[in-house]
Amino acid sequence: MSERVRPWSSVAVLTALLVFAGCGNFFQQTHGCGTCAASTFLFATQLNNISGFTLSASGVPGPVGSLAGPNTSQGIVADKLASFLFVSDFQNGTVDAFTINPTSGTLSAVSGSPFTAGTAPGAGGLAIDPSTKFLYVTQVNSAAVAGFTIAPGTGVLSPIPNSPFPAGNSPMQAVVDPLGKFLYVSDLNDANGGISAYTIDSTSGALTPVLGSPFPTQANFPGPNHMAIGGGGKFLYVAMSGTVNANNSISAFSIDPNSGALTQISGSPFTTGNDPQGIASDASGKFLYTANSQDTTVSAFTIDSSSGMLTAVSGSPFATAAIPTGLAVDPTGQFLLVGQAANNGLAGFNIDANSGGLSPISGSPFSTSGQINGLAIAKP
Repeated sequence: MSERVRPWSSVAVLTALLVFAGCGNFFQQTHGCGTCAASTFLFATQLNNISGFTLSASGVPGPVGSLAGPNTSQGIVADKLASFLFVSDFQNGTVDAFTINPTSGTLSAVSGSPFTAGTAPGAGGLAIDPSTKFLYVTQVNSAAVAGFTIAPGTGVLSPIPNSPFPAGNSPMQAVVDPLGKFLYVSDLNDANGGISAYTIDSTSGALTPVLGSPFPTQANFPGPNHMAIGGGGKFLYVAMSGTVNANNSISAFSIDPNSGALTQISGSPFTTGNDPQGIASDASGKFLYTANSQDTTVSAFTIDSSSGMLTAVSGSPFATAAIPTGLAVDPTGQFLLVGQAANNGLAGFNIDANSGGLSPISGSPFSTSGQINGLAIAKP
């Protein structure tokens, strides 16, 4: 599959770095802000560019700076404590690795970075386990997923023995469950839109296919791409994009807590907006959001804590100012940030804690140097 024709080329997922407002240059590693409090860091990728922001107490992003980044990035992930940032470079088949200053958000390249992730081009989505021991990278053009161990303190990546591990056709994105037991990979061009599922060896990080994997999303509906886990780790939600028949739905599964096997939730697939190019759940697992690129909207759902069924939030879908390209929910669950294909590339919404409904943050959308392709949020 060539980069020129792949249906997800408009979504370059994310990356970034950030410095606390007033704490010096974007790249500065030594600064005079010893008393600066840790901020919530917002990470964003643009074409050939990485941008950084902080979030105020009201959710307003404060632009800090930018640096050169991958031309095409399909993955970005920060560890749970925002110590490390990993960014995939699709064209070069590598992973850029950085340490993140927990006070300022400044970025330092990890020794040996970038790390080879497979045949170039092809490095895709990234996932990191909650203990920050292992990193996984989809190899889009090689039907495989590569695994690395992460050196404590330094972030240096070393290949896991027997890596890469086989996956389905065009593995796009990856996600690890909150306990770090299972890895799920979306196989964009499988005949049945398969999800590859693996158990993770807690010592080595090696992957073993779950019995029954790959699990079909919907018969004759290829197109699984971005994924999110909700309900405290009980449910997996897959945004279906890239095909005419599947680009307005969410495929939903319950996760067997012992085996990692997936079972379709009653009512799945659930209807969402046209061509969801992003999906995110809040930290509590109560709400789910999709960025609908063809509708210029964000759909919002409540997640039934027992069944995993999705119910549209009153007022959904919510309009965005431009085509939405990616989503991120802040760790407190108060704000949803939306990347957009416009110079005012960053929209922000308040999340109603009871209903999951959205209302614009004052001043939204916020000016950027160009369109944003993807977002992530981390807080030390």
